[in-house]
Amino acid sequence: MKLMPQDILTQNFSAKLRGFDKEEVKNFLVQVAEVLENEVQERENIKRETERLREKLSKFEKREEILRDTLVSAQKFSNEIKSNSEKEVELIIKEAEMKAEEIINHAVERRKDLKEGIRNLKIKRKEIENDLVNMLNSLKDVIESYHEQDKEFDKVEYLGK
Repeated sequence: MKLMPQDILTQNFSAKLRGFDKEEVKNFLVQVAEVLENEVQERENIKRETERLREKLSKFEKREEILRDTLVSAQKFSNEIKSNSEKEVELIIKEAEMKAEEIINHAVERRKDLKEGIRNLKIKRKEIENDLVNMLNSLKDVIESYHEQDKEFDKVEYLGK
C-alpha cells in the first residue's frame, strides 16, 4: 500500500484505555505528514530533474552522433581528396615524363638533323673549295697561256722590227 501524506493526516485511531494523548499523536502525525509531503515533493522534483537531464542527455547523444557522423564524413572526404590529389599528382608526373620524353626525342631528332645539316654544309663547302681551286687553277692556266701568248707576240714583234 502506498502511503500518502493526506492518508496520515486523515487517519483515525480507535480509543483504548490507557491510549496515547490524542493531541500528541495528531501533532506527530502532522509532522510525519509534512516530512512525507516534503519527501514526496523532493522525489517528484528529482523525477522531473532526472527526466529533464535524460532529455538533455538524449540531445547531447544525438549531437554526439551527428558530430561523429560529420567527423566520419569529413575523414572520408579528406581521404577522397587526398586520394584524388595523389592520383592527380601521378597523372601530372606521367604527363610531365611523357612531355619530357617528347622534348628529349625532339631534341635528339633536332640534333641529328643539325649534324646532318652540318655534314652536308661541310661537303658543300668542300665542293665549293674544290670548285674554287679548280677555277683558280683554270684562271692561272689561262693567265699563263696569256703570258705565253704575250711572249710569243713580243717575239714576233721583235723579229718584225
